[in-house]
Amino acid sequence: MPSPKDIRFQELRFKILERSDDLSAFDCSKDDVMGLNEFIHSEAMQYQKENLGVTYLFLYNKQIVGFATVAMSQMEIKYAPHILPFHVDIKYFPALVLGRLAVENEFRDRNVGAHICLWCLGLAKELSKKVGCRLVVVLTEAEVVDFYKKCSFKVVPKFEKKKKVLMYLQVP
Repeated sequence: MPSPKDIRFQELRFKILERSDDLSAFDCSKDDVMGLNEFIHSEAMQYQKENLGVTYLFLYNKQIVGFATVAMSQMEIKYAPHILPFHVDIKYFPALVLGRLAVENEFRDRNVGAHICLWCLGLAKELSKKVGCRLVVVLTEAEVVDFYKKCSFKVVPKFEKKKKVLMYLQVP
């Protein structure tokens, strides 16, 4: 059951990070096991400049409440052979990698992170109309796995007990 403090998906807006964006008030340092606060403040623009990833900012009432950095990737088919109902002679599933995802400290537990995951799935679905894109994948820390499971990501069994956990979500 949604909480009254939850933000609805329709209330979020998104935009691609630009040099002129003021990130000074954005803070995602609480329980930041992946260095996401440092990334958004120091590295995200460089990643974008070098075409290593594109960072999308998510806004609620003009305030930046989260971000996601995405890029193209792949996942070995042997990790999830059950996805396709037929045999193929390829080694990799084409995928959108969700490289970084963070929510502003003050907006945690308000469904912002789940909405960002949903938006990334929608982006992957749109991309799949133009280029091969079968999955959204994320390589995350073990401490964050439960969040992604709530967003319907599945753990690749080989990575289940590792510090870095590979997870995936099928593009519908």
